[in-house]
Amino acid sequence: MVQNGIRPPSFLAMVRGLLPNIMVDGVLVFVIYQLVKNFTSASDIVALIISAIPALIFTIVVLLLQRQVDFIGVFVLIVIAFSILLSLITADPKLLLIRESMLSVLFGIVCLVSLLFPKPIWFYIIRYFTTGNKPDQIAVFNTAWQYPIFRTYIRNVTIFWGLIYVIEFPLRVAMIYTLPIAQFLAISPIIFYGITIAAIAYTLAYGRRVRQRADEMRRRQQETEVGESKITETKL
Repeated sequence: MVQNGIRPPSFLAMVRGLLPNIMVDGVLVFVIYQLVKNFTSASDIVALIISAIPALIFTIVVLLLQRQVDFIGVFVLIVIAFSILLSLITADPKLLLIRESMLSVLFGIVCLVSLLFPKPIWFYIIRYFTTGNKPDQIAVFNTAWQYPIFRTYIRNVTIFWGLIYVIEFPLRVAMIYTLPIAQFLAISPIIFYGITIAAIAYTLAYGRRVRQRADEMRRRQQETEVGESKITETKL
């Protein structure tokens, strides 16, 4: 559905956008870890550090292609470097596996804290994906904030994503310290990317319902205005 020139992102487009991350942070990490462990005498820490190299290179390449400061990308690099250093100091390879949880739990906290501000963070996230940062469409999107139904939608989505990623953290940590590393690397991408894809599907479906309700409310208002206009004309 296209409304006021703004085209909501499709579910398939959003999932396709996740594919590079799934390949780099999921498939490649597992494959490289298995190859290193099966064909060398490297320790778990060394194997995990080597398996993290593609994610490191991928993040650097994305930053270079953007040709501008990306604070999220820089933070990812810092987290990867910090987790590698911490695992080497403590000799605990599983600390390397927590790095993605550090990112997700921080995002969840940011979502929940942003509810204290005039516009939650998901207002800007949804605006980015629906307008493509086009000034004319951004202006149209911004006007929607005046409607209570839209404000409720943004706040509910922000709460939803915030809780998902805050709850994900203890779940991931529990899996890291109860499962063998190879088993965790095989299972975790399916679980956690599955959660993200399900959350995207819910967010888009919720958005469609909100747009349908808004269209219905707009249609009823127009019918009411037309009816009142006819009554006025009849009296005249």
